[in-house]
Amino acid sequence: MAKKLSIYDQFEIRGYWWLPSNPENVIAGILNFGMDGINLELFGTLTKGGPFEEETDKFDIILGQTEEGNITLNDGFQTKMKMGGIMSTQLTFNQLLIGKHFTNQKEMLFHSAHINYSYLEEWMGHHPFSDSYVREEGKITQAGMTYTFPPVFEAEVDSIGATIKAGYHFNTSSEKYKKKTYEHTGSLNIIPHEVRGLDWYLDITSELQNMLALLMNRPVYPKRITAKGDLIHVEKDLREKIEIFILPIREFQEKSIRLTDRYITYKMIEHNIADVLSNWFSDEAMKSSRRIFLRNLYNVGSGWENEFLDYAKSIESFHRDTSGDAGKFVTDETYEPIKQQMIEAIPKNTDQDLKQKLIGTLKYAHHFGFQRRVRETLLQLHLDLQNVMFEDAKKLKAFAGDVTKTRDYYTHIGDVPDYYFKGWELYFANKRMHTVLFYHLCKRLGVGDDILQSIILQNDWLVQWLENAKQELQN
Repeated sequence: MAKKLSIYDQFEIRGYWWLPSNPENVIAGILNFGMDGINLELFGTLTKGGPFEEETDKFDIILGQTEEGNITLNDGFQTKMKMGGIMSTQLTFNQLLIGKHFTNQKEMLFHSAHINYSYLEEWMGHHPFSDSYVREEGKITQAGMTYTFPPVFEAEVDSIGATIKAGYHFNTSSEKYKKKTYEHTGSLNIIPHEVRGLDWYLDITSELQNMLALLMNRPVYPKRITAKGDLIHVEKDLREKIEIFILPIREFQEKSIRLTDRYITYKMIEHNIADVLSNWFSDEAMKSSRRIFLRNLYNVGSGWENEFLDYAKSIESFHRDTSGDAGKFVTDETYEPIKQQMIEAIPKNTDQDLKQKLIGTLKYAHHFGFQRRVRETLLQLHLDLQNVMFEDAKKLKAFAGDVTKTRDYYTHIGDVPDYYFKGWELYFANKRMHTVLFYHLCKRLGVGDDILQSIILQNDWLVQWLENAKQELQN
């Protein structure tokens, strides 16, 4: 292919295909990649017997010799079969690997991989191009462009046994007499201490994607995944190059970033990038809350009610999982004898189902309730952020009560409370809660308070919405 393809390009590859277990049965077919998935249309069948004699429609591996070289199709199943003058079958797969044949999934071991993500160049924050002009007698007689290779970082992440390194790729293209184009793309390179399998790389790719999404405060997607395999030239340290294509996401977008958009760039955290990466992979306490937060970030258009409920879950989860004993009225050790006395005080003739429910309720009775967790999370904001969100401490605490009543109502749809968020009030409440979670999750990751205050308080658009929320919400 003349063009370096991404996961969000649509393309077609023609070739011959076979099962690793039956290499003699080679069938012509066309592979189509796009938003409809990874689909292989074969002019025949790969099964040994007749078209309906195979016990399963599952195909773990199919190999291809194509116009683009060796291809391995991974994790597939049969979706269609047509009987007529020419029999054809369609198979659908979860991964496409271009560049090498693998006869089983255990063989899919790689030395390293580099991934290009949407918005990665903006996150890196390096402008590699500079213009130069020569003027004579007030007229431009010569113009040029210079590309400066950017600096890179390298961070050891012990919790995953790998090094994460920044990478850059510089490409040029030209049309004689007409044009010359420079293209700069960034990547995050994953270099494990020992060879790793495909699933491991895809898991790390997903984790880095989510870390970038939090820091960029917008959905981020992998665009190109390139793995390196066995050495093919020892002196030059050249390795096999395998392009990995996973299923594209229909919601993918990569909009231009406006000057008013605020997010956390690499340059803001370059002094502790290793700590940020390490915290992302090792901090189990915030994994649940950030997963829920990111679900909202990606589920654009899910509705304000669902968005609110997810933010409420995320705040509760964050406080519960990160506060430890500070999120309890007494420690577990102090509470245990109290709990046992209350269980023993249950009358002996109590219905067994009721008794089990009481015991289950008592198990966590020493933990703070939802409203207290919301209030504590708000009080842990920097004072400058509290002031831009709330008129005073009284209203801050009352907002926690409003969140609780609204959460209970949208969860159970029971009696209508005297006040709860609806309509535009939901929108403003969601803006507040998103900002609260963004602050806490990033701070937990290792981003400094000064950076977070700058990101939030210097975003005039966001500050205006937070100020408007003071007027539109009861508290």
